[in-house]
Amino acid sequence: MTTVRVPGAARLAQGETRVFSWPSPYGEREGFVIRFGEDLHAYENKCMHLPIPLDYGDGDFWFGAIERIVCKTHGATYRADTGYCDDGPCEGTSLNRFDVEIDGDDVTVRVP
Repeated sequence: MTTVRVPGAARLAQGETRVFSWPSPYGEREGFVIRFGEDLHAYENKCMHLPIPLDYGDGDFWFGAIERIVCKTHGATYRADTGYCDDGPCEGTSLNRFDVEIDGDDVTVRVP
């Protein structure tokens, strides 16, 4: 396991995200922290339909009108509190989820 510090992520507002990355044997991987309600959640930035990023490289994952994380390429929607895909080509699957711990204004995320 690797621990990644995400500066300032504890202060995120509803639907706001912060992208982070970590090295792996297969190259650099990317994830994001999102605030949903009172809680912070962290997921890998990878669509479960095809292994491509959910965003367009802009760190924008949230669609507030339906309160869901959205894959910008396929339109799949994921619940922010669980990562569960409730609509789209990968319905019934879930994003890779990571443990989050608040450390002052920062967040630490444990990734494999």
